[in-house]
Amino acid sequence: MIKTLRDAEELVRTRHVITEVPTHGPTSLVEQVMGGRPAGSWRDHAKGRLAYRLGRMLRASKDVLAVRLVEGKVAFVDPTLWPAVYRVAMEPARRRPSLQGLSPDARALLSTVERDKRVRLDKEGPWTKAREALEERLLVHFSEAQEEDGHHVAVLRSWRDWASVTLKADAARLSYEDAQARLRAACDGAPTGLGPWVF
Repeated sequence: MIKTLRDAEELVRTRHVITEVPTHGPTSLVEQVMGGRPAGSWRDHAKGRLAYRLGRMLRASKDVLAVRLVEGKVAFVDPTLWPAVYRVAMEPARRRPSLQGLSPDARALLSTVERDKRVRLDKEGPWTKAREALEERLLVHFSEAQEEDGHHVAVLRSWRDWASVTLKADAARLSYEDAQARLRAACDGAPTGLGPWVF
């Protein structure tokens, strides 16, 4: 049973990839907190608030990467797979189609992130839809941070700014196909796909 952030981080280290909510792939944070797959809405479960809070904490953890990787749902990824995620995120053949259909706001936000390298936004506000579109398409690195007043904000970074020199070098040694294969294997084969923007 997962009760603390340390428990949740250890689960990610052990499994390499977990999703936030139940999918057809790897185990989820929600299932591990609740001791099984909830019958109804997990948010209505007695431990729903704990699962939600731990999900927020994992998003802010420097030891975990939160990325939409399984069925387009948020997954928490161990550092051993960060080069594979970076390789997939930066693949030109994947990025080009991901840019198609973006709203003007999303394109403007992406340009700002690429120029400034890091942008902090309120989680809910006029840029929410644009942020979510970039996050879903793996066009930016997304995390959360807690401000001094206690409220959480979204932090968008360019993938190049996020990745260390060592991580980039490790990613460069992977082919796109190898990176995809590593992620699929860690996601229990991802039977319904890694996500609509990960080909």
